[in-house]
Amino acid sequence: MDGKVNSDGQKILYFDCFSGISGDMAVAALLDLGIDVDFFRQELRKLNLHEYEIDIRETVKNGIRSKQFIVNCREDHHRHRNLADIYAIIDASSLEEDIRVLSRKIFLLLAEAEATVHGTGIDEVHFHEIGAVDSIVDIVSFAVCFQLLRPDRVLSSPVNLGSGLVRCAHGLLPVPAPAVAELARGVPVYSSATPPRELATPTGMAILKAVCEGYLPLPKIIPERVGYGAGQRDSELPNVLRVISGVLPEVVEVVILETNIDDMNPELYGYVFDKLLAVGALDVYLTNIMMKKNRPGQKLSVICLKKDEQIVEDILFRETSTIGLRKTAFHRKKLDRRIIKIASPYGEISVKVAYKDGGILKCSPEYEDCKEAAVRSGKPLREIYEEAVHLAGRLHRKERGG
Repeated sequence: MDGKVNSDGQKILYFDCFSGISGDMAVAALLDLGIDVDFFRQELRKLNLHEYEIDIRETVKNGIRSKQFIVNCREDHHRHRNLADIYAIIDASSLEEDIRVLSRKIFLLLAEAEATVHGTGIDEVHFHEIGAVDSIVDIVSFAVCFQLLRPDRVLSSPVNLGSGLVRCAHGLLPVPAPAVAELARGVPVYSSATPPRELATPTGMAILKAVCEGYLPLPKIIPERVGYGAGQRDSELPNVLRVISGVLPEVVEVVILETNIDDMNPELYGYVFDKLLAVGALDVYLTNIMMKKNRPGQKLSVICLKKDEQIVEDILFRETSTIGLRKTAFHRKKLDRRIIKIASPYGEISVKVAYKDGGILKCSPEYEDCKEAAVRSGKPLREIYEEAVHLAGRLHRKERGG
Protein backbone atom coordinates (compact mmCIF):
# COMPACT_ATOMS: atom_id res chain seq x y z
CA MET A 1 0.00 0.00 0.00
CA ASP A 2 1.45 3.38 -1.02
CA GLY A 3 1.26 6.65 0.84
CA LYS A 4 1.51 7.72 4.44
CA VAL A 5 -1.11 8.61 7.00
CA ASN A 6 -1.05 12.32 7.83
CA SER A 7 -0.95 12.93 11.58
CA ASP A 8 -3.45 15.40 13.01
CA GLY A 9 -1.43 15.97 16.13
CA GLN A 10 1.98 16.05 17.72
CA LYS A 11 3.36 13.69 20.33
CA ILE A 12 3.73 15.69 23.52
CA LEU A 13 5.21 15.19 26.97
CA TYR A 14 3.66 17.37 29.67
CA PHE A 15 5.58 17.69 32.95
CA ASP A 16 3.22 18.34 35.85
CA CYS A 17 5.60 19.75 38.47
CA PHE A 18 3.08 20.22 41.29
CA SER A 19 5.61 18.63 43.66
CA GLY A 20 8.73 20.01 42.01
CA ILE A 21 11.22 18.07 39.93
CA SER A 22 14.52 16.27 40.49
CA GLY A 23 16.73 14.19 38.23
CA ASP A 24 15.71 10.82 39.65
CA MET A 25 12.01 11.75 39.60
CA ALA A 26 12.26 12.79 35.94
CA VAL A 27 13.94 9.51 34.95
CA ALA A 28 11.44 7.43 36.92
CA ALA A 29 8.44 9.25 35.41
CA LEU A 30 9.67 8.63 31.85
CA LEU A 31 10.38 4.99 32.62
CA ASP A 32 6.83 4.73 33.98
CA LEU A 33 5.48 5.79 30.58
CA GLY A 34 6.21 2.29 29.31
CA ILE A 35 9.91 2.21 28.42
CA ASP A 36 11.31 -1.31 28.39
CA VAL A 37 13.52 -1.41 31.49
CA ASP A 38 15.85 -4.12 30.16
CA PHE A 39 16.46 -2.16 26.97
CA PHE A 40 17.01 1.00 29.03
CA ARG A 41 19.63 -0.77 31.14
CA GLN A 42 21.32 -2.03 28.00
CA GLU A 43 21.52 1.51 26.61
CA LEU A 44 22.75 2.99 29.88
CA ARG A 45 25.65 0.50 29.98
CA LYS A 46 27.04 2.38 26.97
CA LEU A 47 28.00 5.16 29.41
CA ASN A 48 30.93 2.91 30.42
CA LEU A 49 30.86 3.92 34.09
CA HIS A 50 31.14 1.08 36.57
CA GLU A 51 30.99 2.74 40.00
CA TYR A 52 27.23 2.39 40.39
CA GLU A 53 24.21 0.12 40.31
CA ILE A 54 20.65 1.20 39.56
CA ASP A 55 17.53 0.06 41.33
CA ILE A 56 14.20 0.55 39.53
CA ARG A 57 11.25 -0.33 41.72
CA GLU A 58 7.55 0.21 42.22
CA THR A 59 6.45 2.29 45.21
CA VAL A 60 3.36 4.08 46.51
CA LYS A 61 3.24 7.76 47.46
CA ASN A 62 0.07 8.96 49.17
CA GLY A 63 -1.86 6.16 47.50
CA ILE A 64 -0.36 6.80 44.05
CA ARG A 65 1.52 3.90 42.45
CA SER A 66 4.79 5.31 41.18
CA LYS A 67 8.15 4.22 39.84
CA GLN A 68 11.34 4.99 41.69
CA PHE A 69 14.83 5.31 40.21
CA ILE A 70 17.72 4.94 42.65
CA VAL A 71 21.43 5.09 41.85
CA ASN A 72 23.70 3.32 44.36
CA CYS A 73 27.29 4.52 44.04
CA ARG A 74 30.56 2.79 44.87
CA GLU A 75 32.69 5.96 44.73
CA ASP A 76 33.07 9.01 46.97
CA HIS A 77 29.63 10.60 46.64
CA HIS A 78 31.02 14.13 46.74
CA ARG A 79 33.93 13.76 44.35
CA HIS A 80 34.34 17.03 42.48
CA ARG A 81 34.46 17.23 38.68
CA ASN A 82 34.50 20.20 36.34
CA LEU A 83 32.57 20.50 33.09
CA ALA A 84 35.47 19.20 31.00
CA ASP A 85 35.70 16.08 33.18
CA ILE A 86 32.01 15.35 32.70
CA TYR A 87 32.13 16.04 28.97
CA ALA A 88 35.06 13.61 28.71
CA ILE A 89 33.02 10.86 30.39
CA ILE A 90 30.06 11.47 28.07
CA ASP A 91 32.17 11.71 24.91
CA ALA A 92 34.11 8.55 25.76
CA SER A 93 30.87 6.57 25.90
CA SER A 94 29.28 4.64 23.06
CA LEU A 95 25.92 6.40 23.57
CA GLU A 96 24.01 7.67 20.54
CA GLU A 97 24.95 11.18 19.47
CA ASP A 98 21.51 12.63 20.32
CA ILE A 99 21.87 11.30 23.89
CA ARG A 100 25.36 12.76 24.27
CA VAL A 101 24.20 16.14 22.93
CA LEU A 102 21.27 16.36 25.34
CA SER A 103 23.41 15.24 28.29
CA ARG A 104 26.02 17.90 27.51
CA LYS A 105 23.29 20.52 27.15
CA ILE A 106 21.92 19.75 30.63
CA PHE A 107 25.36 19.90 32.23
CA LEU A 108 26.12 23.17 30.42
CA LEU A 109 22.98 24.72 31.89
CA LEU A 110 24.10 23.59 35.35
CA ALA A 111 27.59 24.97 34.80
CA GLU A 112 26.26 28.33 33.62
CA ALA A 113 24.00 28.59 36.67
CA GLU A 114 26.80 27.69 39.09
CA ALA A 115 29.21 30.09 37.38
CA THR A 116 26.71 32.93 37.71
CA VAL A 117 26.09 32.17 41.39
CA HIS A 118 29.81 32.01 42.24
CA GLY A 119 30.99 34.75 39.85
CA THR A 120 33.35 32.51 37.89
CA GLY A 121 33.71 31.19 34.36
CA ILE A 122 32.01 27.91 33.46
CA ASP A 123 35.41 26.21 33.02
CA GLU A 124 36.29 27.14 36.61
CA VAL A 125 33.16 25.62 38.14
CA HIS A 126 33.84 22.52 40.21
CA PHE A 127 30.58 20.66 40.71
CA HIS A 128 29.81 19.27 44.11
CA GLU A 129 26.81 16.92 44.31
CA ILE A 130 26.08 17.13 40.59
CA GLY A 131 29.61 16.03 39.72
CA ALA A 132 29.15 12.71 41.46
CA VAL A 133 28.38 9.50 39.60
CA ASP A 134 24.75 9.36 40.75
CA SER A 135 24.01 12.79 39.22
CA ILE A 136 25.84 11.91 36.00
CA VAL A 137 23.79 8.71 35.77
CA ASP A 138 20.56 10.63 36.48
CA ILE A 139 21.19 13.08 33.64
CA VAL A 140 22.38 10.54 31.10
CA SER A 141 19.51 8.22 32.05
CA PHE A 142 17.06 11.03 31.40
CA ALA A 143 18.64 11.67 27.99
CA VAL A 144 18.38 7.96 27.16
CA CYS A 145 14.69 7.86 28.13
CA PHE A 146 13.95 11.08 26.29
CA GLN A 147 15.46 9.79 23.06
CA LEU A 148 13.57 6.51 23.38
CA LEU A 149 10.28 8.41 23.69
CA ARG A 150 11.17 11.04 21.05
CA PRO A 151 8.36 13.55 21.69
CA ASP A 152 7.63 16.27 19.16
CA ARG A 153 7.09 18.85 21.89
CA VAL A 154 7.62 19.20 25.64
CA LEU A 155 5.55 21.47 27.85
CA SER A 156 5.41 21.93 31.60
CA SER A 157 3.23 23.32 34.33
CA PRO A 158 4.59 26.12 36.52
CA VAL A 159 7.14 24.60 38.90
CA ASN A 160 6.64 24.26 42.65
CA LEU A 161 10.04 25.08 44.16
CA GLY A 162 9.12 24.28 47.76
CA SER A 163 9.90 26.43 50.79
CA GLY A 164 12.01 26.63 53.92
CA LEU A 165 15.74 25.91 54.07
CA VAL A 166 18.01 23.42 52.31
CA ARG A 167 21.44 22.13 53.41
CA CYS A 168 24.01 21.96 50.61
CA ALA A 169 27.78 22.12 50.14
CA HIS A 170 27.83 25.82 51.07
CA GLY A 171 25.79 25.43 54.24
CA LEU A 172 22.17 26.16 55.08
CA LEU A 173 20.43 28.22 52.37
CA PRO A 174 16.88 29.37 51.72
CA VAL A 175 14.73 27.58 49.14
CA PRO A 176 15.16 27.92 46.26
CA ALA A 177 18.87 27.23 46.43
CA PRO A 178 20.93 29.79 44.44
CA ALA A 179 21.51 27.50 41.45
CA VAL A 180 17.79 26.64 41.29
CA ALA A 181 16.89 30.33 41.46
CA GLU A 182 19.27 31.01 38.57
CA LEU A 183 17.87 28.14 36.49
CA ALA A 184 14.33 29.33 37.23
CA ARG A 185 14.87 32.51 35.22
CA GLY A 186 12.07 32.75 32.66
CA VAL A 187 10.14 29.85 34.23
CA PRO A 188 6.81 30.41 36.03
CA VAL A 189 7.41 29.17 39.59
CA TYR A 190 5.71 29.23 42.99
CA SER A 191 6.39 28.14 46.56
CA SER A 192 4.26 25.60 48.42
CA ALA A 193 5.41 22.75 50.67
CA THR A 194 4.07 21.14 53.84
CA PRO A 195 6.29 20.59 55.71
CA PRO A 196 8.72 23.20 54.31
CA ARG A 197 11.38 21.57 52.12
CA GLU A 198 13.15 21.80 48.78
CA LEU A 199 11.08 20.40 45.90
CA ALA A 200 13.04 21.45 42.79
CA THR A 201 16.71 20.52 42.53
CA PRO A 202 19.32 22.05 40.19
CA THR A 203 19.45 18.84 38.15
CA GLY A 204 15.66 18.72 37.82
CA MET A 205 15.46 22.36 36.74
CA ALA A 206 18.30 21.95 34.23
CA ILE A 207 16.59 18.89 32.73
CA LEU A 208 13.34 20.81 32.36
CA LYS A 209 14.97 23.86 30.77
CA ALA A 210 16.92 21.68 28.35
CA VAL A 211 13.82 20.12 26.79
CA CYS A 212 10.80 22.30 27.62
CA GLU A 213 9.52 24.91 25.18
CA GLY A 214 6.72 26.42 27.28
CA TYR A 215 5.16 26.57 30.73
CA LEU A 216 1.39 26.66 31.02
CA PRO A 217 -1.57 24.89 32.62
CA LEU A 218 -2.42 21.54 31.08
CA PRO A 219 -3.28 22.29 27.44
CA LYS A 220 -5.92 20.57 25.36
CA ILE A 221 -4.32 17.18 24.69
CA ILE A 222 -5.42 13.59 24.24
CA PRO A 223 -3.62 11.66 27.02
CA GLU A 224 -2.25 8.23 26.11
CA ARG A 225 -0.12 7.37 29.16
CA VAL A 226 0.58 8.89 32.57
CA GLY A 227 3.88 8.26 34.34
CA TYR A 228 4.66 8.92 37.99
CA GLY A 229 8.24 9.31 39.20
CA ALA A 230 8.64 9.17 42.96
CA GLY A 231 11.15 11.07 45.06
CA GLN A 232 12.76 9.82 48.26
CA ARG A 233 10.59 11.61 50.82
CA ASP A 234 7.04 11.40 52.15
CA SER A 235 4.83 14.37 52.98
CA GLU A 236 1.26 15.65 52.75
CA LEU A 237 1.90 16.55 49.11
CA PRO A 238 2.66 13.40 47.07
CA ASN A 239 6.39 13.45 46.37
CA VAL A 240 5.94 12.55 42.70
CA LEU A 241 6.51 14.08 39.30
CA ARG A 242 3.67 13.36 36.90
CA VAL A 243 4.42 13.24 33.17
CA ILE A 244 1.57 12.91 30.70
CA SER A 245 2.29 11.49 27.26
CA GLY A 246 -0.32 12.26 24.65
CA VAL A 247 -1.24 13.92 21.42
CA LEU A 248 -1.61 17.65 21.06
CA PRO A 249 -4.32 18.10 18.41
CA GLU A 250 -2.93 20.11 15.56
CA VAL A 251 -4.56 23.52 15.19
CA VAL A 252 -4.34 24.54 11.54
CA GLU A 253 -5.13 28.18 10.92
CA VAL A 254 -6.87 28.88 7.64
CA VAL A 255 -8.16 32.11 6.16
CA ILE A 256 -11.13 32.63 3.87
CA LEU A 257 -10.69 35.58 1.52
CA GLU A 258 -13.85 36.75 -0.26
CA THR A 259 -14.80 39.44 -2.69
CA ASN A 260 -17.97 40.33 -4.60
CA ILE A 261 -17.46 40.95 -8.32
CA ASP A 262 -20.00 42.16 -10.93
CA ASP A 263 -17.78 43.71 -13.60
CA MET A 264 -15.30 41.04 -14.69
CA ASN A 265 -15.20 38.98 -17.87
CA PRO A 266 -16.32 35.48 -16.74
CA GLU A 267 -13.77 33.91 -19.11
CA LEU A 268 -11.04 35.07 -16.72
CA TYR A 269 -12.22 33.04 -13.72
CA GLY A 270 -10.68 29.78 -14.94
CA TYR A 271 -7.27 31.42 -15.18
CA VAL A 272 -7.64 32.97 -11.72
CA PHE A 273 -8.63 29.59 -10.25
CA ASP A 274 -5.54 27.95 -11.74
CA LYS A 275 -3.25 30.67 -10.36
CA LEU A 276 -4.72 30.41 -6.86
CA LEU A 277 -4.57 26.62 -6.72
CA ALA A 278 -0.99 26.66 -8.01
CA VAL A 279 0.19 28.72 -4.99
CA GLY A 280 -1.44 26.38 -2.48
CA ALA A 281 -5.05 27.54 -2.10
CA LEU A 282 -7.01 24.74 -0.43
CA ASP A 283 -10.24 25.54 -2.27
CA VAL A 284 -11.59 28.19 -4.66
CA TYR A 285 -15.26 28.60 -5.49
CA LEU A 286 -17.88 30.98 -6.86
CA THR A 287 -21.33 31.73 -5.48
CA ASN A 288 -24.02 33.43 -7.57
CA ILE A 289 -25.29 36.57 -5.81
CA MET A 290 -27.39 39.65 -6.53
CA MET A 291 -25.54 42.87 -5.87
CA LYS A 292 -26.59 46.49 -5.51
CA LYS A 293 -28.66 47.97 -8.34
CA ASN A 294 -29.93 44.40 -8.87
CA ARG A 295 -26.82 43.40 -10.76
CA PRO A 296 -26.01 39.65 -10.92
CA GLY A 297 -22.53 38.99 -9.59
CA GLN A 298 -20.17 36.38 -8.21
CA LYS A 299 -18.79 35.97 -4.71
CA LEU A 300 -15.27 34.63 -5.18
CA SER A 301 -14.09 32.69 -2.12
CA VAL A 302 -10.60 31.34 -1.49
CA ILE A 303 -9.60 29.10 1.43
CA CYS A 304 -5.87 29.05 2.17
CA LEU A 305 -3.43 28.44 4.99
CA LYS A 306 -2.55 31.45 7.10
CA LYS A 307 1.01 31.39 5.77
CA ASP A 308 -0.25 31.69 2.16
CA GLU A 309 -2.60 34.61 2.85
CA GLN A 310 -0.41 37.35 1.39
CA ILE A 311 0.33 35.64 -1.93
CA VAL A 312 -3.37 34.79 -2.41
CA GLU A 313 -4.29 38.39 -1.66
CA ASP A 314 -1.78 39.63 -4.23
CA ILE A 315 -3.23 37.38 -6.93
CA LEU A 316 -6.80 38.50 -6.23
CA PHE A 317 -5.87 42.17 -6.51
CA ARG A 318 -3.69 41.64 -9.58
CA GLU A 319 -5.81 39.19 -11.58
CA THR A 320 -9.40 40.25 -10.81
CA SER A 321 -11.31 43.52 -10.98
CA THR A 322 -11.88 43.71 -7.22
CA ILE A 323 -10.74 46.69 -5.17
CA GLY A 324 -11.48 45.17 -1.75
CA LEU A 325 -11.37 41.86 0.16
CA ARG A 326 -12.93 40.38 3.28
CA LYS A 327 -10.91 38.03 5.49
CA THR A 328 -12.08 35.54 8.11
CA ALA A 329 -9.79 33.30 10.16
CA PHE A 330 -10.78 29.76 11.14
CA HIS A 331 -9.27 26.63 12.64
CA ARG A 332 -9.26 23.70 10.26
CA LYS A 333 -9.80 20.08 11.30
CA LYS A 334 -9.19 17.23 8.89
CA LEU A 335 -9.31 13.47 9.04
CA ASP A 336 -6.18 11.34 8.72
CA ARG A 337 -5.94 10.35 5.11
CA ARG A 338 -3.74 8.72 2.53
CA ILE A 339 -3.79 7.80 -1.12
CA ILE A 340 -3.73 4.08 -1.82
CA LYS A 341 -3.47 2.32 -5.17
CA ILE A 342 -5.63 -0.73 -5.67
CA ALA A 343 -5.43 -3.33 -8.42
CA SER A 344 -8.98 -3.62 -9.74
CA PRO A 345 -10.17 -5.90 -12.58
CA TYR A 346 -10.27 -2.74 -14.70
CA GLY A 347 -6.75 -1.49 -13.94
CA GLU A 348 -4.99 0.39 -11.16
CA ILE A 349 -7.12 3.01 -9.39
CA SER A 350 -6.02 5.59 -6.83
CA VAL A 351 -8.34 5.95 -3.82
CA LYS A 352 -8.22 8.64 -1.17
CA VAL A 353 -9.00 6.94 2.16
CA ALA A 354 -10.02 8.93 5.26
CA TYR A 355 -9.58 7.42 8.73
CA LYS A 356 -11.01 8.04 12.17
CA ASP A 357 -10.08 6.08 15.31
CA GLY A 358 -8.04 3.66 13.23
CA GLY A 359 -10.87 2.67 10.89
CA ILE A 360 -11.88 3.77 7.41
CA LEU A 361 -14.56 6.41 7.59
CA LYS A 362 -14.91 7.13 3.86
CA CYS A 363 -13.27 6.46 0.50
CA SER A 364 -13.07 8.62 -2.58
CA PRO A 365 -11.80 7.00 -5.82
CA GLU A 366 -9.85 9.25 -8.17
CA TYR A 367 -12.23 10.38 -10.92
CA GLU A 368 -9.73 10.35 -13.79
CA ASP A 369 -8.59 6.80 -12.97
CA CYS A 370 -12.20 5.60 -12.78
CA LYS A 371 -13.09 7.33 -16.03
CA GLU A 372 -10.19 5.71 -17.87
CA ALA A 373 -11.16 2.30 -16.43
CA ALA A 374 -14.77 2.80 -17.55
CA VAL A 375 -13.68 3.73 -21.08
CA ARG A 376 -11.33 0.73 -21.30
CA SER A 377 -13.81 -1.80 -19.94
CA GLY A 378 -17.09 -0.43 -21.21
CA LYS A 379 -18.48 -0.72 -17.66
CA PRO A 380 -20.63 2.04 -16.18
CA LEU A 381 -18.58 4.63 -14.27
CA ARG A 382 -20.82 4.07 -11.25
CA GLU A 383 -19.80 0.38 -11.07
CA ILE A 384 -16.12 1.26 -11.28
CA TYR A 385 -16.54 3.63 -8.33
CA GLU A 386 -18.34 1.01 -6.24
CA GLU A 387 -15.74 -1.67 -7.00
CA ALA A 388 -12.86 0.69 -6.05
CA VAL A 389 -14.46 1.52 -2.69
CA HIS A 390 -15.11 -2.18 -1.96
CA LEU A 391 -11.52 -3.18 -2.76
CA ALA A 392 -10.08 -0.34 -0.64
CA GLY A 393 -12.10 -1.48 2.37
CA ARG A 394 -11.08 -5.11 1.89
CA LEU A 395 -7.40 -4.15 1.65
CA HIS A 396 -7.64 -2.13 4.87
CA ARG A 397 -9.26 -5.03 6.77
CA LYS A 398 -6.55 -7.39 5.51
CA GLU A 399 -3.80 -5.07 6.75
CA ARG A 400 -5.40 -4.93 10.20
CA GLY A 401 -5.72 -8.68 10.37
CA GLY A 402 -9.49 -8.65 10.02
